[in-house]
Amino acid sequence: MSFFEAYRKGQGLYSRVIVGIALGVLSLFASISLYNLLIGLPNVAENAKIPLVDIELSWGLICAFSLFVFLGFFISIFVAGLETGIKPLDSGGKKTVEFLIDTQGELQKVSWPTKYELVGSTAVVIVSVIVIGLFILGVDWFVSRIMKYIGVL
Repeated sequence: MSFFEAYRKGQGLYSRVIVGIALGVLSLFASISLYNLLIGLPNVAENAKIPLVDIELSWGLICAFSLFVFLGFFISIFVAGLETGIKPLDSGGKKTVEFLIDTQGELQKVSWPTKYELVGSTAVVIVSVIVIGLFILGVDWFVSRIMKYIGVL
């Protein structure tokens, strides 16, 4: 299998895409946090010139972009199962892909509720929460009255 060939391509596609997007968003937030952290430091605030294009970029931006690319590399290994030639990394990526494929397979076996069952169950939960809340409010009020009567409060 070559580097750019995904492990078990097409299997568990939805779970792999969703996990990849979620991890991509997390890596974007991590990169933005790093940028915000580095942009405030006095020694890192200096600009770096890119020699070929003559553009000045802050070191915070360069480090944040590097982190995003680095995390994207690991996300592609663990979501697509790309091979790197590093045995522990490749086996971890294959195990993760197998887990995502199995997860999607199990979710396809679930019998999802109909719209009416979902609405009915939600109504039961909301009514139960309100009733239990009112009961706790009543017990609290009653106990606080008794405590005030005997002089504890």
